[in-house]
Amino acid sequence: MVTKNIRAVTYVPPDYHKKLRQYMKRHNLTESAALVQMIKQFFDGEQPQFNSELKTEVEEIVQEQLKLFKEDIDLLKDQMSLMQQLLDKKNSSETNRRSSNSVNSNHPRSLLRLTPKTEEELTRRLGVNTGNVAKEFSKGAEHFSHWSQQKDPSGIGWHRRGDGLYYPV
Repeated sequence: MVTKNIRAVTYVPPDYHKKLRQYMKRHNLTESAALVQMIKQFFDGEQPQFNSELKTEVEEIVQEQLKLFKEDIDLLKDQMSLMQQLLDKKNSSETNRRSSNSVNSNHPRSLLRLTPKTEEELTRRLGVNTGNVAKEFSKGAEHFSHWSQQKDPSGIGWHRRGDGLYYPV
């Protein structure tokens, strides 16, 4: 085979050789092509060309993460709206109390009703790894309520009902 490229011979530690083989397999490259790509990336800052299957997989992961972020943003918007309602209600009740000395019978916490959550939703809310919710629940309802309260951004404890959903305490 005739080529203008210069031959380079090297010895590679076994752990790096294993990583090189994994890289070659993942990108469907020969050893020579993989090394050339790595050298180009190192010296020229060129990014490797991903095969279409890997590119599709990465795009799917990014889309799923974006979907989760959008859900979190929607939840935050809902919570901000509820807090604004509470603030408006508090300001209104203080104004009414000053003017008429009447007591407001509507408790502000009634506006903060949280919807039941699936295990996946509660995992995201508590900011824990997948599987932690089920693991902690298996330690008992009282333990779970206390544990979830410590993890919840609003300090709310949670419990699971027979329907498999988690409800605020």
